[in-house]
Amino acid sequence: MIAKNTLQSIISKYYLGGKVESVKWVIEGKNLSIDFMSPTKDMIGRLKAKDFPITTEGTLAIFNTSQLNRLLNVLSGDLMLDAEKTKAVLTKLNIQDAKASINYSLADPLMIQKVGEVNEDVKWQVNAILENEDFHTFVRAASAIQGNEIVTLNPTEDIVGTPVLQFTFGERMEFSNKVEFHINAEFEENVRQDNKIPFSSEMLKEIFNANKTSDECHLSFVDDGLLRLIFTSQDEGIDTTYFVVRKADY
Repeated sequence: MIAKNTLQSIISKYYLGGKVESVKWVIEGKNLSIDFMSPTKDMIGRLKAKDFPITTEGTLAIFNTSQLNRLLNVLSGDLMLDAEKTKAVLTKLNIQDAKASINYSLADPLMIQKVGEVNEDVKWQVNAILENEDFHTFVRAASAIQGNEIVTLNPTEDIVGTPVLQFTFGERMEFSNKVEFHINAEFEENVRQDNKIPFSSEMLKEIFNANKTSDECHLSFVDDGLLRLIFTSQDEGIDTTYFVVRKADY
């Protein structure tokens, strides 16, 4: 059995408000793993969930996550999951609660786009930890300025000289509306300070919003434009990692 809100939390962490529709759920033992990628290939992620309550091992090809979410809205409470096979291929996902059941038709795994690989042998120049409240601050800040598509990440120092990572939302023009906040950070010696790196504020907002049940986020990036976010939710037994590529200069 799995609580409906836990299953929805797993889905939301890759679905990201509709940015990722098609994925493979890979079941091995009691573990679920999902690799995913945005259509524009500027974000790649992976999710791992422990004690996933389905006994059938294999690959569940979810082609239309939006449709799966609509079906899940029928159910409530604790859910039981089962998968059907046809000639060694998983073809149907069955989910039921105490009173109702849904049947979701699985796709051919070959229809799901292969997720790219990330070179993780990187010497990260900036490292920071965001607490759960920082997730909510980020989402509120990203939502405060309509039409804003960019957030810049800037390794700098606060007024007393402490290393911080500053997030800035808004256009770069002097008289435009802006929101700024910062978190404590650790810098490597080769980091370029006061170097504002642009990322998609919408993508990061969806990532932080989807992980609002996580305990904390370990953030790392290099100033040539690769950002890594690692979220841990101990209560749910879910770990999620995202790699996000910087936007072009704006």
